[in-house]
Amino acid sequence: SGVPTTNLKLEGLTPLDLNTMISDAICMFPRICGPLSDIVFQKTKGNPFFVLEFLRSLVDGGLLEYSIPKRRWVWDEDRIAAMEITGNVLHLLSLKMSGLLENAQLALKVAACFGIKMKESVVGYLSTNSEYSNLRSGLE
Repeated sequence: SGVPTTNLKLEGLTPLDLNTMISDAICMFPRICGPLSDIVFQKTKGNPFFVLEFLRSLVDGGLLEYSIPKRRWVWDEDRIAAMEITGNVLHLLSLKMSGLLENAQLALKVAACFGIKMKESVVGYLSTNSEYSNLRSGLE
């Protein structure tokens, strides 16, 4: 078609890059969070999006939490290492969605049909229908 294109090969994070990222995120020395980073790398293969979702799931599940008395992040390496997870990011997100309230799930399903943006007027219009009456509260 005559349009110049550039192919980019995107690769996952290296173990060192992942350790640096986690070290920066939890404000700890790389040598201290190294064991956590190693486990996260094994589970995610360095996929940046999967890494972020996996770390969020650890926080949500209480396996990675901030300890006020210790004034630092703490984690349970054995429980994290024993976690059964799939290499599929979509599976992790669907597990996360299944934990949402029913009206929030419905809101996300409807909003997904509109792409990445949905006008307020569409939400208002849909909310007048009894089937979608909880749409607005689900999006909040």
